[in-house]
Amino acid sequence: MAELQLVVFRLDGEQFAAPITRVREILRPLRVTRMPRVAPFVPGLVNLRGQVLPQVDSKARLGLAGKADPKDPRARVMVVESQGEVFGLMVDEVIEVLRCQSEDLQEPRNVLDLPAGRFIASVLDQEGRLVLV
Repeated sequence: MAELQLVVFRLDGEQFAAPITRVREILRPLRVTRMPRVAPFVPGLVNLRGQVLPQVDSKARLGLAGKADPKDPRARVMVVESQGEVFGLMVDEVIEVLRCQSEDLQEPRNVLDLPAGRFIASVLDQEGRLVLV
């Protein structure tokens, strides 16, 4: 039985999580330099202490309503590493670091065919509170 730590964040009123091992740091929104001809979910690049990283609007990437609002005082940028790439992930709010057991995670078999399903590895059901991981 392996214990996991998840960084829980909010997007468009829903709770999502990322393994803490993939989150390098959590920051207030950074100044974005716009780039031409990039995907619509990449508003541009940010400079993080000399390292230039793409910033991803997680709402746009997942097809949720609205866009990330960097002026919201609860908004954060999670610097994450995934598949060897490091990028800033805009989220509405970081809620908590949650501890759970790996056995508590369930594969969302019936949603994997949906467009955003490829971004959801598992679902944590904590006494009726569903968190998409």
